[in-house]
Amino acid sequence: MVSADHSPATEQLALPRLLALFLVPGALMTVVYIVISPFIETAGFPPIAALLVAVLIVLVPFELGVIVRAGRGQPQRIRSVVPYRRPLPLRDWLWLVPVLIVAEFVGFGLSMAIEPTVIDSLFGWLPDWFVRPIDPDRVGDYSREAWSVTLAAYFVLNGFVGPIVEELYFRGYLLPRMEWMGRWAPLVNVSLFSLYHFWSPWQVLGRILALAPTVYAVRWKENVYLGMVVHCTGNTLGIILVGNLVLGRI
Repeated sequence: MVSADHSPATEQLALPRLLALFLVPGALMTVVYIVISPFIETAGFPPIAALLVAVLIVLVPFELGVIVRAGRGQPQRIRSVVPYRRPLPLRDWLWLVPVLIVAEFVGFGLSMAIEPTVIDSLFGWLPDWFVRPIDPDRVGDYSREAWSVTLAAYFVLNGFVGPIVEELYFRGYLLPRMEWMGRWAPLVNVSLFSLYHFWSPWQVLGRILALAPTVYAVRWKENVYLGMVVHCTGNTLGIILVGNLVLGRI
C-alpha cells in the first residue's frame, strides 16, 4: 500500500536534469575549495577549513535553495516536496541504524585497502593538500587555536549540517523523483551522489559500497530521517577519530 505522503503524482525528473542537480553543486563546491584554499592556509588554517567554507556557502544554500524553490506556493515548502516521511516503528530504528552504520564502516574499510593505489595511479598529479586536507604529518604546521576552530566547525558542518542537508536533498527530494528507474533508482542515486564528491574522487567506489545499503533502506522504508541519522552518526564517528588524531599531535 502506498503511503499518503508518497504519491505516484510526485514529479519525475528526466536524466539530464537529474545529472545537473546531482553534479553541479559538487562541481561548484570543488571550485570554491580550490580557489579559497591558498587564502585559508595563508590565514593559518589547514586545507580542510576551505572545504568547510564551501559546505557553508555552496552546499547548504544550493541544495536547500532547490528544495525551497520546488515548494513555492505550498504552505510547507520543504515538507511538501519531500514525500519520504512515513513513520518508522521503534523496532526498525533499533535494528536498522546499527546495521547500516556497520555496513558503512565495512564499505569504507574495504575501499581503504585499494585507496592508496587508486590515488597513486590516477590522482598522483593532484597537490598533497587536495588529497590530504587533514595531513597527520602537518598537524604541527598550524596553531592549536586554528585547529580548535577548524575541528569545531568540522564537527558542526560535517557531522550534522552537511549530512542533514544532503539527505534532505539527495534522498528526500531527488530519490522519489527517480522512481521511473524502478529498482535501479537507489543504485543510480548513490552512484551519482558518490560522483558529486569531486573533491575526493578516489572514494567513489568506497562511498557506493558504504552508503548503498542506507539509500536502499530509505527507499524501502520511505523515511528520509533514517538516512539523516545514519549519515550524521557515521560522519560524527569519523570526525571523532580524526579529531583525536589531530589533538594527539598538536
